[in-house]
Amino acid sequence: MPRRAKGKRKASETPRIPPVKGRAWRFGDNISTDDIISGAHLTSPNLDEIAPFTFETIRSDFAKGVQPNDFIVGGHSFGIGSSRESAPGVLRVLGIGAVLAASFARIFFRNAFNLGLPAIEVPALSSDPNVIQEADELTLQLEEGLLHNHRTKQTIQITKIPPFLIDYLLVGGAIPLLKQKLGR
Repeated sequence: MPRRAKGKRKASETPRIPPVKGRAWRFGDNISTDDIISGAHLTSPNLDEIAPFTFETIRSDFAKGVQPNDFIVGGHSFGIGSSRESAPGVLRVLGIGAVLAASFARIFFRNAFNLGLPAIEVPALSSDPNVIQEADELTLQLEEGLLHNHRTKQTIQITKIPPFLIDYLLVGGAIPLLKQKLGR
């Protein structure tokens, strides 16, 4: 039997990421890591302790109202600022299903996937920021590259995630994936 190239899997072998359904929490352009979690709360390395302060400077009701699998919907340059991992970390602790934005700061994007949090570019948000409104019910089919808005009955194309980043999400981030590959 011929060997497959390393890292290649048959579709039947590939674990699947189930669809994620939740509400939209809208934010604008240029949301910084300090907007997500203020540096004033970084006195504790425990993300569970600081998660209740997520977005407190721009949206004080967020941490109390967010539900597991809800979505953050941002505009352009989501996650600008410092390279602190605590910003995507507190979003993951709160159970955010994915961060959807027109564009991301590169370091936030990478940190999010390293921690097992999907950061998904939605090109439609560039041309029409109102394609997703506050509290819209959404279903994300990540591997298919689709986002369904139940209010508008619209299916929106998202930027597909490469297979190596899907692997990060399947196991919860870069460290768990590395441990899995090393057999630990």
